[in-house]
Amino acid sequence: MRYTPVTDPDPDFVAKVVDSGHPDFKRGDLVWGRRVGWEEYSLVTTPECLLKIHHTDVPLSYYTGILGMPGITAYFGFYEICSPKKGERVHVSAAPGAVGQLVGQIAKLMGCYVAGSAGSKEKVGKP
Repeated sequence: MRYTPVTDPDPDFVAKVVDSGHPDFKRGDLVWGRRVGWEEYSLVTTPECLLKIHHTDVPLSYYTGILGMPGITAYFGFYEICSPKKGERVHVSAAPGAVGQLVGQIAKLMGCYVAGSAGSKEKVGKP
C-alpha cells in the first residue's frame, strides 16, 4: 500500500531573516516556526507563525526538537496533563518517536519507573 499525504509536510524550521518589512523582525534576526516549505529562501506573509529566538546559548536545532513541537507536546501532554509523581510507573507507547523519547526522559527526571514500546523490532535500537 502506498501512502500519499493530503498536504505537503509542515516542518518546523529555524531561519535567519535576510530582509523584512515587518517592525518586529530585522535583518539578521533568528526565528523559528512552522508552515514554511522546504526551501533555501521563503517569503513569509504571515509573521504570526514566527517566533524570535532570543537565546542562542543552545544549538539552534533544539528549536525543532525539545524546544519545538515535540518538546511542547511532551511537556504539556505528559507533565501538565498526567501530573506524574515520583515512583509512579509510566508506559510510553511509540517510545522511539520524537515526542515519546522526550516523555520517557521527562518521566525519568521526575523519578518515575519508565517502560516504553515501539511498533516494530526495527524501531527498537540497541544501546
